[in-house]
Amino acid sequence: MPELIVKKILERGLREPIDTGGKHAAMLNGMYLSGWKDMLVEQLENTLRGEGNIPRSAKPLGRIVAHPNISDSMSRIRPLVLAGYLNEARDALEIYKRERVEVAGAPLFSTAPSTQGWIFADTAYMVPPSLAIMGEEKMAVNDLVRTFELLSLPNGLIRHILNAAVDVKDSYCKTDLWIDGTAWGRANGWWVAGVVDSVEVLSERPAGLCGMFTKNCEALLEVQDGGFWRVTVDDPYSPIDTSATVMIAYGYMKGYQLGLLDERFEKAAFTALEAVLSHHFDYRTGTMRHQQMGPLIVNVASQNPRYLSEANPYGQGFLAQLYMLCVCDVNVTTLGVKQIGKK
Repeated sequence: MPELIVKKILERGLREPIDTGGKHAAMLNGMYLSGWKDMLVEQLENTLRGEGNIPRSAKPLGRIVAHPNISDSMSRIRPLVLAGYLNEARDALEIYKRERVEVAGAPLFSTAPSTQGWIFADTAYMVPPSLAIMGEEKMAVNDLVRTFELLSLPNGLIRHILNAAVDVKDSYCKTDLWIDGTAWGRANGWWVAGVVDSVEVLSERPAGLCGMFTKNCEALLEVQDGGFWRVTVDDPYSPIDTSATVMIAYGYMKGYQLGLLDERFEKAAFTALEAVLSHHFDYRTGTMRHQQMGPLIVNVASQNPRYLSEANPYGQGFLAQLYMLCVCDVNVTTLGVKQIGKK
């Protein structure tokens, strides 16, 4: 059964450190989409109790949201809804809305003093899908649109981080505004995944957001290389990043199923999955290799391959979801995922 392969993929990811909400949410969403509900419930119960391999903040604001990474921890709200923990999701949303901090019209990833003013592409996946499924449609769409406006290059590719607290006129040169001015692979993956997971439950599909999504996906299609995307997507000298590859391909496949993209992107998603499974996957252990280890913090074009890792939960979770969509004929339009609305 192919689903047993997906279970192995998820179990392998759980053996790695789950030290961020984003890693956990990628895994939780993978458990939901692949039908391993017992695993999903066990993980969420651990989180709600503060047990297991899920870190607890020194400054908890509840059982889900905590400082400093309030946006990162917010990513668990969508899985809570998917698993039926509606009261817990509502409680977490109220805490997040109360503690939310914006810069330049976009939510901060972290309220830590060291990252004041930093806008991360990661937040597009952590926050808007949870807002959307909770019925906060306007805020979800605004966050996705504003993230694109702040981080996108003219061709539609997305950079990783912007220091939005520094005005251009106060900088020695414009590139100083960017913590990482490159079109990082996983940054693009976060945004496309955030869009499809949000649009899935919206009552209407905003034309502006859908146009941005198409532009980004078209630009990414031009730089897909042998099925893969690279650590820096438009730099042919940077290493292949399998985590970025499965994240972007997930956005493609789900976007195709939702009617946002055409058949070219469905084909590209299959090509990406086949490339990863053929060259960077260990069937014995469920391990996906050659994932970008951590975020790009400096403005460099090419990362040394020694900074690649194996079994990063980001990639393991998205690989599980991509496999289900491509191989197991799961179609998101028939799953019945809906927003729960407000009290």
